[in-house]
Parts: sequence; structure tokens; C-alpha cells
Amino acid sequence: MTSYNTLDATRCAEAIQDGKLDPRQLTESCLSRISDREDEVGAWINLNEDYINAQLSDLEKRDKRDWGPLYGLPIGVKDLFDTIGLETAYGSEIYSGYQPPCDAACVARLRAAGAIIFGKTVSTEFAYWKAGKTRNPLNRTRTPGGSSSGSAAAVADHMVPLAIGTQTSGSVIRPAAYCGVIGFKPTRGLISTAGVKALASSLDTIGLFTRSVSDAALLASVMACRPDWTSPSHKIDLPPTIGIARTSEWNSVAGHSIQNIDEAADLLREAGASVVTHETPKIFHGLSEAQDTIMVVEAVRDLAFEWITHRNSLSPVLKDLLARGVSTADDTYSKACLRRDQALLKIDDLFGNADVLITPSAPDEAPKLDEGIGDPIMNRAWTLLGMPSITLPFGKGPLGLPLGVQFLGRPGADAELLSTAAWVSKHLFLSINDSLSHRSCRQSR
Repeated sequence: MTSYNTLDATRCAEAIQDGKLDPRQLTESCLSRISDREDEVGAWINLNEDYINAQLSDLEKRDKRDWGPLYGLPIGVKDLFDTIGLETAYGSEIYSGYQPPCDAACVARLRAAGAIIFGKTVSTEFAYWKAGKTRNPLNRTRTPGGSSSGSAAAVADHMVPLAIGTQTSGSVIRPAAYCGVIGFKPTRGLISTAGVKALASSLDTIGLFTRSVSDAALLASVMACRPDWTSPSHKIDLPPTIGIARTSEWNSVAGHSIQNIDEAADLLREAGASVVTHETPKIFHGLSEAQDTIMVVEAVRDLAFEWITHRNSLSPVLKDLLARGVSTADDTYSKACLRRDQALLKIDDLFGNADVLITPSAPDEAPKLDEGIGDPIMNRAWTLLGMPSITLPFGKGPLGLPLGVQFLGRPGADAELLSTAAWVSKHLFLSINDSLSHRSCRQSR
């Protein structure tokens, strides 16, 4: 059987549109991979072949003019999104067997664009810290990250070319980095969260996992109703100006991860980019604390039903979070929101003349399974500010596991961020197949 499952979504879409690939062939290839690997990886909480075949049959009845840009492409959906016809448990035993009456808004967009909802991928409990069964497909003793664990692992292991998740702290960027794939979190609010279980409403953002930057632009453009994100008008040929955003959170980053950023910066300069470092305004240091305060308070509001009526069914770690939120003073929350708002007013000072900023995607390579799902310290501030971010796989840690470089854009500058990421991918050849070899190649020069 041809391994169509290893192709990225853009190539599959082109082949399907040209009549060179049948969606059933792609589906069979993905299902075969899942059959071979699911017992090892554990990416899926709910996958039903009859459900998949019914969607294929419906797609085959469409007039080609109505196929849509994602026609015939399999996609994994985090078990936090409502999906009609599929159980949605939000990563909790409380909702075991629950079948929503309708799709989440962005899932409906995916269906309309011709995507095949393969099934629900594993989420941590209500997108917080309690890990599910998923293992890192690159090393089964390591976490895939969270909370979008199954989505990251499914794309990394070539089970599906596309998957979606959510980020409240670092739940897209971090697992993508741990699993060696691309993770993109658009500006908060550009993709509707209607029908997605909330953890902290002012922070929750829809994100996605792919194996190429073009795939990220394609998928995000559908969910955000922004076809211009894939338009040639946003392609850049001139080298970008890239700033290194060193905040106090860098104190939590392993030395080899910082070295990895320095090596990426050197390669970017060699490719023609201007890489600048300037002093980060003081207001941007320590924003992770403000993000944490807002998250714990809003979690009490958004999980009020579960906290009031199903408290004994919640994990100890989630109960601790909610108890902390209950005890947080109102003025503490207000001050955290004020810090966020003051920082947003200084965004131009943060960027200076840079088009995008870079930071480590995570403090280190993926931790051991029994050490949790990893620290989101390198993502919290940018999620708080609603900034678009994308992680590209680059380099290895001491154990040979992937590291990532996180690129940040100004709020609303998603098209420009994607264009820069495409430039970086083109000039540094950052693909899933070769990115991890860059460090060894560079060291051998």
C-alpha cells in the first residue's frame, strides 16, 4: 500500500483536486497507520470507521464545485470540541457517553470545507494537567505534552495530516515542539470557540497541528474564514527582521535549549535575515504570573457546574486549581488584567523594528511520563496577550528528542507570521523529515 499518510495535507489536497488521489485511498492509508500504531501511542479516545465511511459517502455525492479546500483530508479533533455523532467527554469521566447535539463552530467549518472528522483525540481533563493515555510517538517513555496530547501525537506519527487543539497556557505550542511537528496558535478570537469546553474564557484559543507551514495556513484559513492567509499577496521574498525576545522566563530554560535558539539565529542570519536583540521592556517580564492568576479565577467560572455538582469526580490537581481560584482576591485578578492591558499598549516597544520575535518553544525536550505534561512557562505570556505564535521543529536535546523555535507575531498579524514561517521553512529546510538533523549538520561544519 502506498504510504499516502506520510504526505502533508497540501500535497494530498492538490492530488485529490487533480484526480490523482482518491480520498478513500488516503483514508485507508491513515487507518492502516492507526491500526499499526495506536496501541503504542494512544492518540485516540474515540475513532469509529463506520462514522468515517459515512462521511466519505456523503463527500462523494458533492458536486466538485462544492468540494471545498479540505476535501477528503482526514483530521483529528481534540476531545474538547463538540462533534455531532461522536461522543465528547472533555477528557473527563463526568461526560462519559455524552453526545453533543451539534458541532462546535470550527468543526462545522471543517466539515463544510470537505474535511473528514476521523475521531476525537486525547485531551487532558478539561484541558488542564491530568494526563491521558497518550505517549510521545518518538519515545514512549516521554510525554507528548498537553493538553492537546492526542492531536500532536497523531500528526507526528503520520496517523492523520491535520489535527486541532486548544491553548490556554501552552497546550498547542508545547506538545507540537515535544513531538517535532508544527503548531500554530492564531490571534485569540479569530477562530470561534463556540462549542468548545472552556477552561478560562479570556485565554482559550483554538490552535492546530500540521507537518508543513503551508498546511498550517490552509487549515487555519478555513477555521478563521480567512482565505487570504493562503494568498500569494502574503508571501514574502525579502528576508525578515527577527527579534530575540529574552524575558525573565528564560531563566527556566535549559542551557542546550538556549544554545539551540542561538544556532537557529546564526542560520537565519546566514540565510539573509536580520536578527536583532534589544532590551525587553520591563512590563513583559513575569507576565506568566498574571496569566496564571487569570486562568485560576476564570476556571472557577467556566467549570462552575463541575465544581458545584461533580467535585468528587474531579482529579486532585484540578480541585487544587479551582480551590486556588476560589481563594484568589478580586483585586488580584483585576491587577493581573491591568498588567495584561498595560503590556498590550507596549507591543510596539516589544517588537521594535522586528517583524517577528523568537523564543524557545519549551524549556527543554519532552519530560518523562511520570513527570507530567511539561512546563508552559515559555508560552504563558504570549497566550495572555493573545499573540499569534507558531513553533517550527529545529534541533535536538541531549536525549535526541526534538526541540522547537517559537515565532511570535503582533496581535492580528497572523498572515505576516505565517509568511515569515514559510520563509524560514524554505530557507532553513525545516521539514519534519530533516529538521532534527540540522544541529548535527551544523556541528560537523
